[in-house]
Amino acid sequence: MNTTDTQNSQNTSRPFGFWLKAADRLMAAEFAAAFETERATRRDWRMLNAVDGTVTTDRPLHRHKLHSLIERGWVARDGDGWTLTDEGRAAKERLGTVVDGIRAKVSAAVSDEEMATTLASLEKIARAFGWDEETPLPRRRRGFGPHAHGRGFPGHGFRGHGFRGNGFPGHGFDGHGFPGHGFDRRFGRGFGPGHDA
Repeated sequence: MNTTDTQNSQNTSRPFGFWLKAADRLMAAEFAAAFETERATRRDWRMLNAVDGTVTTDRPLHRHKLHSLIERGWVARDGDGWTLTDEGRAAKERLGTVVDGIRAKVSAAVSDEEMATTLASLEKIARAFGWDEETPLPRRRRGFGPHAHGRGFPGHGFRGHGFRGNGFPGHGFDGHGFPGHGFDRRFGRGFGPGHDA
């Protein structure tokens, strides 16, 4: 067995939850580091997309949700709603370039067909555990089960991650993080507009 075969054997022996968590955390770290130069967060990116209508939301955009963007001069009142300022549009363009770069990294790693298969498989698993479009995802739980200090499910490293929401929502796979739903490349720039904050 050559080195590559040995590495593949070792990697595929890792549990499902490990790879969900690994992708989630590594992508979250990548975004955090990339957005740091703008002193911005993924939440800021989502809110900018919501304000300019790139993504639609059924949640009202209250002032307290936009407070940091207003303070920075990126968002201003426009009648009964909100609009991006010139500074806000410029910031959104810069952040969009960051998102595009991370999206390109994902595209280089897996083909469209592989991504479609992965998304379909994850959806089937989520539905098997009761997910549907009308039911909110459960909040992350801390400290349950006999392995509450670490993995939640013995040997599977979920620890409240994975099926959390943002794509699998939360981080990384976050359908709520970027325009669109998780890794679905059909939704505009980056990962498609997100939903929640």
